[in-house]
Amino acid sequence: MTRYLLYFLTGVAMATVILFFRGYVSAQHNVYSDTALLAGVTLFGVASWITLFRIKVGTLLALLCSLAMVPWLVRVGMRVWAAGAEVPQVLQILHILLAVLVLFSLVVSSRYTFSKGSWRSGTAAPGVVLKLVLAVLPLAVLAGWLLVQGEV
Repeated sequence: MTRYLLYFLTGVAMATVILFFRGYVSAQHNVYSDTALLAGVTLFGVASWITLFRIKVGTLLALLCSLAMVPWLVRVGMRVWAAGAEVPQVLQILHILLAVLVLFSLVVSSRYTFSKGSWRSGTAAPGVVLKLVLAVLPLAVLAGWLLVQGEV
């Protein structure tokens, strides 16, 4: 259950930050931000959901999504932490928080992807009904994203 929440939170945080900077600061689109945005949406929209039913498949997808976010974090980090850059401290704290979330997602994903165990097992804690209810949330967000993707 905590993997679901970690992946969901990491994906939502990454997508929200990128969309915020695109909408309010008019940050330019580039390959790094597009890839990180797609990875964030996939992380909370698909990987978190798959993890409920198939842990290893979900964590493998989460590992790939987390790895796809790293180049954007590095690129932004070079700008935020550059010597002489007059960046508000809020952005530095935000960068640290995002980096920690992605690092935790990477560690947890790696741990479950490369550990011994069945590729068919799902998250044991929630019951089937709760799994289905939890599955609706990221799928609804993903459907909403697909509807507005061209406008963002």
